[in-house]
Amino acid sequence: MSATIGSTSSSAQKEMVCHCQLLVRICTSKTKEHPGKKFRVCPNSLKPGKNCKYWEWDEEPVQQSLDAEIAAIKKDVSDLKKEVLELKKKKQGHRVHISCNLL
Repeated sequence: MSATIGSTSSSAQKEMVCHCQLLVRICTSKTKEHPGKKFRVCPNSLKPGKNCKYWEWDEEPVQQSLDAEIAAIKKDVSDLKKEVLELKKKKQGHRVHISCNLL
């Protein structure tokens, strides 16, 4: 379920609500199977006497995380290309010329 907040643009921000109509919390998994993976859960899910069991994986950050990782890799590649060019320039400046005169 979701409720739209501020519908002034076509990409209106959506806040997720659970079956209790409460804003869900986004938590981070600490399990071995899913370390660091985000999930959504009802604030009442762990309270005694509450029946809401709303829970789901938060899939949107996966793409954002991949995009960030790709951007970081592209930057690393760019930095390495610059370093290679600098090393090539230094190498050209350190050429040794050997000449031999044969008698």
